[in-house]
Amino acid sequence: MPTLPREQPEPSSPEPYKVRRMAESFGVDTQRYDRARPGYPEALVARIVAAGPAPDVLDVGCGTGIAARQFQAAGCAVLGVEPDVRMAGFARARGLQVEVAAFETWQPAGRTYDAVVAAQNRPSTA
Repeated sequence: MPTLPREQPEPSSPEPYKVRRMAESFGVDTQRYDRARPGYPEALVARIVAAGPAPDVLDVGCGTGIAARQFQAAGCAVLGVEPDVRMAGFARARGLQVEVAAFETWQPAGRTYDAVVAAQNRPSTA
């Protein structure tokens, strides 16, 4: 007689308030955060830029603007969307245009972009 597998419980996800607390901790010391986070491979930036001449780039969760500055240096017009006002202020002080909002609630107001990026560094596993 065939049997059905037992239902497995859904893996628990972190409670939203804990995830939010961790995300908001990055803005406590924006200068240190910006110094400690590495940039992104220039070849990656070049490949995205090569898809079109000086594309308009939307940087989702731009933080202090590490990736956005690289795209700007490559000739792109960049708009960052960042929910943390402290991170957005740091990025603005470095010449970036940033709108403070969570991407899920951000309003593009009819604007379009050639590329949308959401850069994140991962810790090395080596």
